[in-house]
Amino acid sequence: MDINTCLATTIDSRSLALYANIVPAITSIILAGFVLLRARDRLKAYLFAGFVGTFSLWLLANSVLWNSNNYYLIAGFWSSMNYLELLFFLLLLCFFCFDIFASIPRWFNAIVLLTASSPFVLNLLGRSVSGFDQAWCNMNNSAFLNSYNLSVEVAILITILGLGVYRILKLKGNKAEQVRIGIITGSIVLFMGIFSGAVYISSNSSVYLAELYALFTLPIFILFLTIAITSYGTFRLGDAVAKALFYIFLVFSGAAFFFVTSPASLALTTIAFLMTLSFGVLLLQSYEREALTLAKVEILATELQEINKQQENLLHFISHEVKGYLTKSEAGFAAIAEGDYGVVSDPLKNMVQIALADTKKGVATVMDILDASNLKKGTVKYEKKPFNFCAAVEEIVNSQKKSAAEKGISLEYTNSIEGECLVTGDEEKIKQHVVSNVLDNSIKYTPSGNIHAELSKKDSTVRLVITDTGIGITPEDMQKLFKEGGHGAESIKTNVHSTGYGLFIAKSIVEAHGGKISAESEGKGKGSKFVVELPIA
Repeated sequence: MDINTCLATTIDSRSLALYANIVPAITSIILAGFVLLRARDRLKAYLFAGFVGTFSLWLLANSVLWNSNNYYLIAGFWSSMNYLELLFFLLLLCFFCFDIFASIPRWFNAIVLLTASSPFVLNLLGRSVSGFDQAWCNMNNSAFLNSYNLSVEVAILITILGLGVYRILKLKGNKAEQVRIGIITGSIVLFMGIFSGAVYISSNSSVYLAELYALFTLPIFILFLTIAITSYGTFRLGDAVAKALFYIFLVFSGAAFFFVTSPASLALTTIAFLMTLSFGVLLLQSYEREALTLAKVEILATELQEINKQQENLLHFISHEVKGYLTKSEAGFAAIAEGDYGVVSDPLKNMVQIALADTKKGVATVMDILDASNLKKGTVKYEKKPFNFCAAVEEIVNSQKKSAAEKGISLEYTNSIEGECLVTGDEEKIKQHVVSNVLDNSIKYTPSGNIHAELSKKDSTVRLVITDTGIGITPEDMQKLFKEGGHGAESIKTNVHSTGYGLFIAKSIVEAHGGKISAESEGKGKGSKFVVELPIA
């Protein structure tokens, strides 16, 4: 009489095998489902889902091997198991590398495909197994494929461990990222190492239950991945998802007690349940702390936004009021200096002219602050129309020659453009806030020497280059140059009245006209070069 050895050899372990394979498969699929639904990084989500899908197929196929009485079905599933195992290890490696480095080079993809090709060919040729052992109801694996799989899996785990440690050491200032990578690296190496070793022992000896006991640890591995994925930023699925996953895993872990058939399985089930409960509680506590912190941050951000708005309104109001007073003073001093109130003595006239000059500087400072505020809020309106940029530059240069000469500075101007060079834009703003501002900046920060303004044209762009022999710009000051209120250490020493808004305004206006502005300097005391580029109409 033909005895069904498949039934005889597995009858005592079928409940254990069913739980050990089905629970990790279901929990893995649930986790992958949440990732695919909620994750923003689609490529990373697809790699994770690919690993989980292949891993779950292996588990489901393994449950068939343990629970089926059909020789042909067992033989059919068995022949593909080694390839599936290698495939999900490779996909796990790809996911890990993409997760910690954010990209995978092409040569790496080529190595992965090459590694997967040999087992694939052996499966196609039907050489992944060498025969069927009816007495033990199992297939005899290819010796080459067994050794090949073990070598590749060990190499993958060593690679993951090495890359994980390397990345942790590189991220010295980012503790949260170090913890996340540590959790992922540790869980993969520990639990997939146990899995790989148990499967190898099971396939090459008669200790088949080693495989099932190893599978009992997989829900813990999945929980570790869940902690890293939900709490530490691999995918950031949210508080609700983290709680849902925890309760799902806890239910599945508790369900294992219904499949206990021996003291050993009871011990493993108890350990797995307690670890799931412990790490799950830590996960939820972590999320509660994070939610509380985020709530506080949001409140502070709202308060800060309101304070900034109030400060901007106050600054705008004060500046506007001060501008009004200074403008009236400027008009009064100008009228006195020009004799509108009668002839004044020379000493009084000199005093009035000095006061007029200072008042004009005060008006210019207030206007800089107001313009910077309006540019920041986006309330500046431009009256754009074609104008002759070359004529505008020449006008500004001529108007600045007097102040340059008073400092003993030679101001030169060359124009290599023949005829007009029309630029579409707000002529007054470009003249006063860009050309005049940049040229005045060079005059202020050049104690002696010369300044050269040069106009040229390249393709569809007009280019103004202003070169000086001034105090230069250090690399540290270069970082602040075009930023709002950006003062350099050397600039403050040379011009204590600098607002730090001039170049910020110039940059904002140039960029609003589709142009570019930049600065170059070889360092302190080596002069500066400012370049303004605007599109030709």
